Amino acid sequence: MRIDIKKFLKDTGLEERFYPGKRLIKKCIAGVEHKSHAIVYDWRSPDLIRVEVKPGLSGEDLPKKELAKYPPSLQTRTFFEIDVNSGEVTRFSDDEESEGKGKSGGGGKSPAKTKLEDKGASLSSFMKAVEGTVPDAGDLKRAVVMGMEIAKEAFAPVLDAFIAQADKAKIVSSEILAQAGKYITKYTPPAFLEAKGNEDAPYSYNRERNESMFGMNLN
Repeated sequence: MRIDIKKFLKDTGLEERFYPGKRLIKKCIAGVEHKSHAIVYDWRSPDLIRVEVKPGLSGEDLPKKELAKYPPSLQTRTFFEIDVNSGEVTRFSDDEESEGKGKSGGGGKSPAKTKLEDKGASLSSFMKAVEGTVPDAGDLKRAVVMGMEIAKEAFAPVLDAFIAQADKAKIVSSEILAQAGKYITKYTPPAFLEAKGNEDAPYSYNRERNESMFGMNLN
């Protein structure tokens, strides 16, 4: 699924500059113990942007004992992976960047377009070449919500639901999962549970039945 990366970052409420080698954390403070969480924007791999919801506010993986205190919707993985190699980048000069801070301004030079795939193979050369730039577009390659792999047919509604919640800094993964309908291909249990061998079985989401399990009310 092709997405506008700069629009995605803006719509999810990310205000800081984001570029290769960068890892940013957006805190979602719930006001209730063990329900606060963070959205981690990770571009340390030059080919991939990974956006993940993590329990707690540090953005780090929690020990199993601490993780078990959070609702199941936060114990399991929710993340999106975007391939940036297929897009173009918009490069701004230092003057334009300091004046506009990422926002469009009038009367400046037209931004130059550069294919990401033409950059050096190593991370260091890649970062030097495109630091301060963000791809115009990329391909959403993977979406996992509450440990459940989402099929491509449901990428659009699932991503839309995530964006709407991220903008308000309040992720309710079970609501995002509900947008996937029948398009779930695989389930990965949380870290402190053992796999039972039936993770490929069809999953049926029932909001009425699952609401209390997944900590729907964060107020």
